[in-house]
Amino acid sequence: CSDKPAHQMKPIVKFHKYSLRFVNPPNARTPCSKIKGALIMINGGYGCIQPWPTLGDKNLEYHLDSILSDTPSEIAQAAIKCCMIDSEARKNKFNLFESIKIPKHHLTLSHHEYDELNTSLLNQFTHIKLKSDNNYNSTIKIMNELMKFNFRIDFNNSLTPDQLIGFCDSLSRELIERIDFIEDPFPYDPELWNEYQDKTGINFALDRGPYNADKGFSIRVWKPLITPKVESNSPICITHNMDHELGRRYAIYCASVSKYCDNIHGTGEFNANNNGHGLGMDEYLKSLSWNDLV
Repeated sequence: CSDKPAHQMKPIVKFHKYSLRFVNPPNARTPCSKIKGALIMINGGYGCIQPWPTLGDKNLEYHLDSILSDTPSEIAQAAIKCCMIDSEARKNKFNLFESIKIPKHHLTLSHHEYDELNTSLLNQFTHIKLKSDNNYNSTIKIMNELMKFNFRIDFNNSLTPDQLIGFCDSLSRELIERIDFIEDPFPYDPELWNEYQDKTGINFALDRGPYNADKGFSIRVWKPLITPKVESNSPICITHNMDHELGRRYAIYCASVSKYCDNIHGTGEFNANNNGHGLGMDEYLKSLSWNDLV
């Protein structure tokens, strides 16, 4: 037994590992593969850790170990924050999605997914996010075929500045005007981003960058399970991390209750049938096998 008073004892952390299989490449820097993640449980509340090593994140074990050593990484801090919010709601038997408005979201597509798309689905959306890379001709083709939509182009830092100019020069004026923003064209450098946002005349959106970055972009992308918070005077577009449904539900909750200027988010579909206490998924979460983080 510990001599510490109960209120000072470190809470027990449990985890359940999972993997998600992506049939198509999920982004410009990740091939088709399985991505490893873990659900964590603290004080009866749940969170999700799913790093993307191909995008520069440390691997899953690093983040779990950081919790164990009581020096949680930024991603671990985000998951712990999720657990705290979920725990409080579950203790009070409260549904976090009760009486809140779920915001609209964009449709995310790669050119692989576009080829298989049921086009009737498009009628539900005004904004389409296209996952692209430095072979962007297929992206331009899709844009020309879907001219009535507003576009968000995510390059996942796969371009050089010259390639970005080449992409923009390949577009008609009408298509340029249809671009809501270009996300992560090349690795973030505030001066370089400032220069090329001016050169292209297109809004940039920063996803993979310092939480307190304040220059070179017009939109800040916030993934609540990658960064616990962002400091931004720019409009915020809240998105999930292409992670477990629990993580996606947390992103939807954050988008629903946050004060934001951008009202079309990247939070994805919401299944109200999975509501329950907290973030929901009650029976599913109880059915999983959980191990102590030791």
